[in-house]
Amino acid sequence: MHEVSTQSVVAALATAIYELSKQEVPEGPAAYDDDVQRVYNHVVLRTLIADGYETPGSVPGMLDMMAGQPLCKLLPGDLGDDEDAVLLSDARRPTQECMERIVNTNRDVMGEKFENAIMKRVFQACQAAESPESYVAFRRLLISEPTLTKKEMTAWFTEIDLQPVAEILEACYTTAPASLCRDGRYAQCDGCGCLLRPAERDEWQCDLDRCRGSRTRVRRYLDADTPGGVHHLEFPLRVFVTGPGIFEVGLERKLRKRGLKVLMWPAYDAYDLLITFPDGTRWAIDVKDYAHPGILGARFPGFRSNPPADKKFLVVPDYRNKKRYRLRFGNARKNAGKSSMALTFEKELLQEVDKKHVPGPANGQIRKEGPDA
Repeated sequence: MHEVSTQSVVAALATAIYELSKQEVPEGPAAYDDDVQRVYNHVVLRTLIADGYETPGSVPGMLDMMAGQPLCKLLPGDLGDDEDAVLLSDARRPTQECMERIVNTNRDVMGEKFENAIMKRVFQACQAAESPESYVAFRRLLISEPTLTKKEMTAWFTEIDLQPVAEILEACYTTAPASLCRDGRYAQCDGCGCLLRPAERDEWQCDLDRCRGSRTRVRRYLDADTPGGVHHLEFPLRVFVTGPGIFEVGLERKLRKRGLKVLMWPAYDAYDLLITFPDGTRWAIDVKDYAHPGILGARFPGFRSNPPADKKFLVVPDYRNKKRYRLRFGNARKNAGKSSMALTFEKELLQEVDKKHVPGPANGQIRKEGPDA
């Protein structure tokens, strides 16, 4: 019998978690998709032959054991750097790391639909309209407004800059599910703008990594019976566009306050920021907010040559600076046969900027967010 590697089981677990998150998991005995049943059987077998591990009695039982817990608590075997990985949140939702693994191992699950199909349509529509401004407006909307009422959607989608992508935007937003509603209303996260998930003791929980480490605050409540309903971005877009995008525009503000010129997503997202110093020096910055540094290291293709820049920085938020993140990133690039590349955390980037340039008055203003801007 062919022995399945621990890493293959972890990848299969991530896919099973995502597939189960799209359906109601029954409490009692039930028939599951073959892939879900197969990975459950692998977990049962491994825990039965290892000492010190609890064996789940059902698929729901396996999910209960995984919720908020590192893989080393569930799965025997050599997990390497994945021993502290958490694939399922306390709220029984796929974590960002779980989603990254799915995109990395099986694009047909969701990466093809969102990262490729949606973004390709946006590129094509904006290029056909010869409107890079429309691409920037699209990105800013998904970052600043992941949750909208029907009235707000109508106001936004009629914005001049968004006209080339208005039809595509309709496919990005979906009706908020009843599972996010409590006492007849939804709660919007103050940190990222996404809808919060009801938790214990009348509390709320955010699905994004950037918000889970801090106290959850509510930006506003939205009645479930709001005319036209409440809508939010599809989950992959919230994870891979809204989350890192908040960091991107935050970095933009910090650089502008230092008096630098900043161009966002130049040449239809060749990279994320192109900054220009008063002496004409140009730095390219690509922002990545990956939970798993190994996946980032293996997947990052490098910088495009255009627009040209004097220096290039791959930048990661400071809150990711833990668990040997930089070392694991470098090891993954080496193992994948890719060229070595420096990884910079935000604080380090700003220190480099300040060494070269004494902060001064902001050069230009950031476009005001909102349909009435």
